[in-house]
Amino acid sequence: DLRLTGTGLEPKLDGTATANDLVLSLPFSRLHVRRGTAYFSPGGAVMNPRLDISAVSEVRDYRINVYIYGTAEDPKTTFSSQPPLPQEEIIALLATGATFEELTGNANVVAGRAGWLLLQKLYRKVFGGGSGSGDSDFLDRFDVNLGPPDPQTGEQSIVTKFRIDENWVLIGTTGIEGGVQGKVKYLIRFR
Repeated sequence: DLRLTGTGLEPKLDGTATANDLVLSLPFSRLHVRRGTAYFSPGGAVMNPRLDISAVSEVRDYRINVYIYGTAEDPKTTFSSQPPLPQEEIIALLATGATFEELTGNANVVAGRAGWLLLQKLYRKVFGGGSGSGDSDFLDRFDVNLGPPDPQTGEQSIVTKFRIDENWVLIGTTGIEGGVQGKVKYLIRFR
């Protein structure tokens, strides 16, 4: 419910603009805006509404909550996750699919992230679509990472995860030497 009043030289907006169930696609994550409202008041600046936005994302095994509030010119954000992570780790996870610690601790993780972006771009170019076509977008349910080195052998591994639904995940691990391992994982979240 939004009304435009005032003059051409001094327009004024009064009311609210709402966006619910909106999906924002980032390279390694999707933010699902559950509730988003911009409050305009005739006494305030036209392009500086008060914000009240709540979004959620699932990245790897983390459930991330984002809350944006304040004004459009001076927004404030609060990030939380389950399991808990510091805010800078959550931001890195949303933007890159890896935590800040993982990115700075291993150059192969950065190379793997860049390779995954290239693979996504190639997939979308060859097969078309895949640009926000919904939660069930095939490519968005995959996650490919370099696993930690085996503490006994020092061997690096590649871990591929395919999310079947919110709770079920198929996991495949391939070692550099060729060993393959498969797992089925069921996620239980306590709230």
